[in-house]
Amino acid sequence: MKKIKIFVCCTEQSGENICSNILSRMNKDKFQIDGVCGKQSEKYIDNKIYDLSKFKSIGLFEIILSLPKYLKMITNLKKHIIKNKYDLILTIDSPDFNFNLVNQLRKSNYTNQIIHIVAPTVWAWRSYRARKFANIFDEIFLLFNFERKYFNFKNFKKTFIGHPIFHIKKRENKKNYKYIAFLPGSRQNEVLKLIKYFNHIEEYINKNKLNFKIFIPTLPHLSSLIEENTKLWKTDTIISTDMSKFDDYFEYVYISITCSGTASLEIAKRNIPQIIIYKLNYFTEILLKPFVKVKYANLINIISNQMIIPEILNSKLSEKKLLNNFLKLFNSKKRQEKQINSINIYLKEIVNEFSPYDVSINRINKLINPSSKAN
Repeated sequence: MKKIKIFVCCTEQSGENICSNILSRMNKDKFQIDGVCGKQSEKYIDNKIYDLSKFKSIGLFEIILSLPKYLKMITNLKKHIIKNKYDLILTIDSPDFNFNLVNQLRKSNYTNQIIHIVAPTVWAWRSYRARKFANIFDEIFLLFNFERKYFNFKNFKKTFIGHPIFHIKKRENKKNYKYIAFLPGSRQNEVLKLIKYFNHIEEYINKNKLNFKIFIPTLPHLSSLIEENTKLWKTDTIISTDMSKFDDYFEYVYISITCSGTASLEIAKRNIPQIIIYKLNYFTEILLKPFVKVKYANLINIISNQMIIPEILNSKLSEKKLLNNFLKLFNSKKRQEKQINSINIYLKEIVNEFSPYDVSINRINKLINPSSKAN
C-alpha cells in the first residue's frame, strides 16, 4: 500500500513537544514523514532536512542578521516540498518562518492541504496576521478557545485542540523540598542573555547557605552550553536532559526562576511558585513596544489582567531586582500560596478536557482519510 506523505516544519522547542507527541500517535506503516524537527521527533521522521537547533534568533535585530540564512532555508524547503508532492503539510509554531514558507509554496501553485498548529498571538500584537494566515493555510489548530474569534474567516477552518500543559502533573509534595529550579530558555541566545542573572542567584544561595540544590532541566543541544556557564558554581547543580525524570525532580522544587514562554505555563500547571524573566535586545524592545497590546508576558497574567506571577522583563531586569523578588517569594509562604491559588482559578480557561495530541491526530486522520485510523 502506498504511504501517505506528510511534511512537518517545527523550528522551536515548544512546537517540538507538540510535534513529537502527534507523530508518536501516527502509524509508521501508513505514513512517510519528512521535515524539520528536533531530537524528540527525529525517531518518527524518515528524512530530516534541518534540526531545530539551527533556528536560534529571538529578537528583531538577531532575526535581521540571520535573514539570509532563513531565506535560503525557505527556498530549499520549498523546492523539496514541491519535488516530493506531500499529501499534507503540518507547520508548528514559528509563525513568521512558517508563514513565509507557506506563502512561497502558494505562490508556486502548491495546492495540497496545509495546517498550522499553534496560532500566532494576534490577540497580543500584529492582529493583521490572522487574515494573512487565513489566506494561505487551510486550517489552524488553536491552543486556546478564546482564539476562535480572531480567526473567523470564510472557508478557513479552526480546530481547538487545547494546550499541552494538559499532560503536566501538579506538584503534590508539600514539604522537604530539595531544589530551586532554573529554567534559562530553550534557545542558545536566551541562555546567553539570562545566565548572568542565574549566576547572581546561585552566588546568593551559596553565600547564604540556603540548603537547596539547583535543578536545571534543559535540552540536549543546550546542555554543554549550560555546563560551561555553570562550571564555577559552588552550589550542587543538577543539569538534566532526561525528560522521563523531570516529574520526579519537580516534585521537590521549592520555587522556580523561569524564562518567559511555554516553560512558565508548565511551571504554573505544576503549581510551583515562580518568577518570570526575559531579556530582549534593547533596540528590539523599543521598536516593538508600540505594537504590543498586552501588559504582561505570561498568559495567566494576561487573562487575569493582573500580575499573579511576578515578571521582570527586558530593560526592567537587573540582578538587584531579581534578587529582591527572589527573596520575597522564597521567604513568604503566603506569597507562594496566593500565587498558586490564583493560578488554579485561571488555568481552567487554558486547559482543555481532552489531550491536544489526541484531538490533533484524530483531526489529521479525518482530513487524510475519513475511514482510516491513526493507530
